[in-house]
Amino acid sequence: MILERITVGSYMANCYIVGDSDTGEVVIIDPGDDADKIIDAVNAGGYAVKYITYTHSHFDHVGALNEIKGKYNAPVIRDVTDFTVGKYKIEVIKTPGHTSDGVCFKCENYLFSGDTLFHLSVGRTDLPTGNFEELKKSIKQLYLLPEDTIVLPGHGFKTTIGKEKHENPYIT
Repeated sequence: MILERITVGSYMANCYIVGDSDTGEVVIIDPGDDADKIIDAVNAGGYAVKYITYTHSHFDHVGALNEIKGKYNAPVIRDVTDFTVGKYKIEVIKTPGHTSDGVCFKCENYLFSGDTLFHLSVGRTDLPTGNFEELKKSIKQLYLLPEDTIVLPGHGFKTTIGKEKHENPYIT
């Protein structure tokens, strides 16, 4: 499996390149800024960009979207149930709360959580379309995933569903 994290922009957002190492097909998740860094990583890996997607529409997660789309002529997908990249199925989980358009992506034992769930924290809800009650519902839905699911957030470092379920002070 291809799994690369690239930290981009002044908000240090995580952009992920995820795909099938046998076929080289990848999806770029959250191309927030620094298009050149993302392009360099794709080119260095020799990857074929099949799709581009994002967890929510804040600028720090979509800032390089148009440039990446123009470079690779890959479709931007959002309003789908699931999609595949090579042999990997990627499940789209609707997680409103941080924003009304929030989603997470699950592939194998990885959850790309955007700004819904962080290591011992959660996404802000004081910005337009944020709603803390919706965020709580979304995170409780994520807590139903296996506890060893690795959470790869939109900012910061990885965690697990189990750690967040038992230790996150915001959602218990």
